[in-house]
Amino acid sequence: MEATARAGAAAAHDEAAPYEALAGLAQRQLELLSGDELPDAVALNALLEERRALIATLPATPPRSAAAALARTKALNDRLESELARHASVARRALSHVELGRRAARGYGADSSRSRGLSWNV
Repeated sequence: MEATARAGAAAAHDEAAPYEALAGLAQRQLELLSGDELPDAVALNALLEERRALIATLPATPPRSAAAALARTKALNDRLESELARHASVARRALSHVELGRRAARGYGADSSRSRGLSWNV
């Protein structure tokens, strides 16, 4: 009887292993995104590809033994969403500064007749 219980626990662990790996990938993504610096896009893309490949192997209905790993993955994904939103906000601010600089540069160059009377040859 004890051997049967151990075999059942081992089978449940084996069934949950890919879901544990999914949670691990989410944790690694979060680590990449959690810093103040821009994340390493190549490393992040590699993790996303690994995640897609892993998800493609999963059954449509997860086993009950995967419930804890899936709950952990969901919590990590919620945090990932927040980090992505934070990085997107930083990127939008940076782009708005670039656009402001472009408008200022166009403003200086918009009317070329102003500089016609100036001689740059000294």
